[in-house]
Amino acid sequence: MQIDTRQDKPISFERSYPGISPQLMARTRQLWSAKGLDLDEIWNKTIVRFRGFQSGRNWVHDGDSGPIDNFFMFDQAVMWVASLHASATAAENVAETGLSAPQWAALRALTFRMIEQLDAIRLLFLTDLPTPSMQIARSLSEDVDMALAFVSRPKLAKRFVECGTIEEANEFWRRHIAGGRAYKAVSEQLYRAGLELNQSEEYCNWRRQVQTILSAAVHTSYRSPAAYREPTAPGRFSETGDCLYFVTLRLQEMCAYSHGLCAEFSEDLSTISRKGPNDAEDGLQRLTPAISQITMDQLRWTLDSGSTDLMSADLGC
Repeated sequence: MQIDTRQDKPISFERSYPGISPQLMARTRQLWSAKGLDLDEIWNKTIVRFRGFQSGRNWVHDGDSGPIDNFFMFDQAVMWVASLHASATAAENVAETGLSAPQWAALRALTFRMIEQLDAIRLLFLTDLPTPSMQIARSLSEDVDMALAFVSRPKLAKRFVECGTIEEANEFWRRHIAGGRAYKAVSEQLYRAGLELNQSEEYCNWRRQVQTILSAAVHTSYRSPAAYREPTAPGRFSETGDCLYFVTLRLQEMCAYSHGLCAEFSEDLSTISRKGPNDAEDGLQRLTPAISQITMDQLRWTLDSGSTDLMSADLGC
């Protein structure tokens, strides 16, 4: 079903997440309100305008809010990617930024691709198609590492935007991204900045298991559906809901590490929010600094939860 994104009447935000934890909804609204942002309006300008948008209002739940909570938090992280894309687009008209023009151009292209991927993952979740969603999630995770590499390495971003042919793009990928090269480069940059890509051995082990499962989903093999339902920590990677959890975490990490890797990143977002054209991407670039702070707060919620069930976290306001 195609949704007419040009409709004048906004779609109900809260009715799109039936069965969501009331505490999670209340805390999220409080967080956005504290930043002076209209969550309903921004949601309608971003999530609702996805070409594959569907509301979750027909969601059938059995009293367990975990899956719909994951879906809700996924949409929250996607709104940050949409606002970052708006900032990268507006940066073309802002001269005085710490990041170079190729860096912003690379981020613009990459976030556009990510939005298409996130659009697809969202639709696949609502139609319960786990294998293709995992295939896209694997690619998106690599794009997160790629974006972080561009933020921290201006020359790499310049090489990326100078690729004029498919052959050059493939060679760039093979030399700088494939085989975990981008992830390794980002890890080294974070180490130099006094940061770490992660907090616990448990999380690292879980991440490796998830990456293995995502990789297996890309290649056809003789595997029963139950093979994707083996328990892992911190939760179960058993369905598209867990795929959403992983993708959400990766997007939240992208936000937090972008600010940690490059001191100019936060300053640039503020500059673009003030000096960028107001008509670009519905003015979303004016909101990116505040949405970034919200996303980093939500990363803390995700890590504190320790599982895909967000209700196990302290969600008190």
